[in-house]
Amino acid sequence: MKKGLLVCLSLAVSLGVVAQERISRLPQGFKKAEVPAALKNRRAPVPKRATMDNGVPFNNIQSRPWVAAPASNLRSATTTSSDDVIGYTYYDLQTNGTTSNRIVQNSDGTISVAWTFSPDANSGFPNRGTGYNYWDGTQWINGSLNTTGTPGPSTRTEGANRTGFTNIIVTETGKEMSIAHCSTTGGMLLNWRGTKGTGAWTQFATALAPTTPNDDTWAKAISGGSNGETVHALWQGSGVSGTPYEGQDGPIYYSRSSDGGATWPVLKSVLAELDSTQYTGFGGDAYNIDVRGDLVAFVAGDFSTDVVLMKSTDGGNTWTKTIVQRFPIPLFDSATMLTDVDGDGIADTLLSNGGDPCVLIDNNNKCHVWFSANRVLCDDPGTGTGQGLSYFPGTDGLFYWNEDMGPDPGDGSNYVLIASAVDYNGDDVLNTPESGTCDFPWGLYRGPITEKPSAGINAAGTIFMTYQTIDEASDTTLYSQSHKHVYMMTSSDGGNTWTYPMDIRRTVPGNDANFEECVFAAVGRNVTNEAVVLYQRDGAPGHALATAGTCDQANNLGNASDIVYTLVDALTVGTDNSIANNNFSVSQNYPNPSNGSTSINITLKKASSINFTVADILGKVVYTEQLDNLAAGIHTVTLNTGSWAHGVYTYTVRTADNAVTKQMIVK
Repeated sequence: MKKGLLVCLSLAVSLGVVAQERISRLPQGFKKAEVPAALKNRRAPVPKRATMDNGVPFNNIQSRPWVAAPASNLRSATTTSSDDVIGYTYYDLQTNGTTSNRIVQNSDGTISVAWTFSPDANSGFPNRGTGYNYWDGTQWINGSLNTTGTPGPSTRTEGANRTGFTNIIVTETGKEMSIAHCSTTGGMLLNWRGTKGTGAWTQFATALAPTTPNDDTWAKAISGGSNGETVHALWQGSGVSGTPYEGQDGPIYYSRSSDGGATWPVLKSVLAELDSTQYTGFGGDAYNIDVRGDLVAFVAGDFSTDVVLMKSTDGGNTWTKTIVQRFPIPLFDSATMLTDVDGDGIADTLLSNGGDPCVLIDNNNKCHVWFSANRVLCDDPGTGTGQGLSYFPGTDGLFYWNEDMGPDPGDGSNYVLIASAVDYNGDDVLNTPESGTCDFPWGLYRGPITEKPSAGINAAGTIFMTYQTIDEASDTTLYSQSHKHVYMMTSSDGGNTWTYPMDIRRTVPGNDANFEECVFAAVGRNVTNEAVVLYQRDGAPGHALATAGTCDQANNLGNASDIVYTLVDALTVGTDNSIANNNFSVSQNYPNPSNGSTSINITLKKASSINFTVADILGKVVYTEQLDNLAAGIHTVTLNTGSWAHGVYTYTVRTADNAVTKQMIVK
């Protein structure tokens, strides 16, 4: 049984939702697009674990292939990022939840990247494995054209072993490895070489000591530690089988090597704080890990569990637990229990998370956590593809928490809303196609609308965070579904305030962002003058591993996705420009949204000439002004926006040496 949705929302979700709206850190001027009730309250079953990993075993080549944008660098005077296509894949599911560590920006300027790769278009993806590329400071070593006509590797790095859901790890001494689960041998496969960027890969199928039976799946791994050789790894112990281990259907195993992967003295340890007395288990990819010296932190959270931060200050020997978001029903099991919080025997719709938490340790050793907002309902335990558990893909919002906010007292008042889909046209609604052709008018990635955060940090302590969400301005004609894009926002004050999000593939003349699906972004942890991002891009919303017969599956299976490396100019997403370029800074316009008139302050460190332009969401310049020979100091530009169309605009200030771009809203 279940209560009516309106009753569910008022009883079970109201505390959480009201708290989130009251405790909001949405950037100044951000206009949240509200999801129509008919979409917000539409349920979907939580996918079976078997669909999280297996290939689709039949041919379904589509007649509507996407024509990729040119692989050349797209940087121009009107863009704030540059894109290089460095690989491809037909297996286009990079994660079921959290983002793996798929890009490492090394201290010498080189870059190592990896992704789940398949050169096979169909028939179960038998050659699925790790795709790899390396920037040696001058070029990508896998730069020659492959069979799809784009640069990148044509084969996996693991030889005959079929793997999936990989990570790339580089130790401080220059060893390089990937860890991924292996369909060939079972368990985890360590793929290792002694020098990053060069040399033969050696596969160690037994290095991580698989047991029989072995269902170890979905690793997350990272390198750190005071000796420069420590590797920390997490994975899930039940995989697609659902077989209980350690008393849990999906225990989270923690493993550690202190010698660059040669030996693993800590192997497949279940921490007491996450064992069967605390949780019935976690799904695939529902955890994320970070390290800073001997400080290790990981976060775990799934649709029907708490979001939990585990932190160790002694290199992973001892741990402390903090509940970031508390699920209302302890030890919840959808095979036997209703989501009933008031004891009346009728299922309630509960506020939860999207199984995609991300953690970052800042330069002061404080942990920051992000996770998507989700709602779940179990009104028929033990049945359906998710064992009775359903979620609401139309839920929207990205939550943020740090250690200063404290554990969840049970009402969600400790974490805050910082992002969602943007209301580009200012009509207070998230506009999506209404044709009814597809189950949902956007692609599903086993999560809600705004999801899959990833984060990095620079030496000054500015946090760079990406996520994917619906781009309301995209062209939906071909697929009858909205596209998702990757957005970046930053905080230079420890998470207290956040910059207006920047679409790293903003729709401007000269590129194809209007027709692109951009998802699964991973940010390089250590940011320099430019943030490095690896993401997947193609034309069709959703992915090929979706339920057979859905628009997502039909439009993606048989079509390759590009793997894209992007440099994002750190100045354009909210760092302190006066410090960064030692020349000038630009304020956020005020008021924002504009009420007919708005002003921007430009602070010059030295006498300069500046060019000031404003462009609409399509890149059309609507205002321009040249200001020559300005003295050092503060100068104010005031705009009369009363006759402008409602929507989002960008304003750019350029000097001879630098440019700063910010967004403003006209309403």
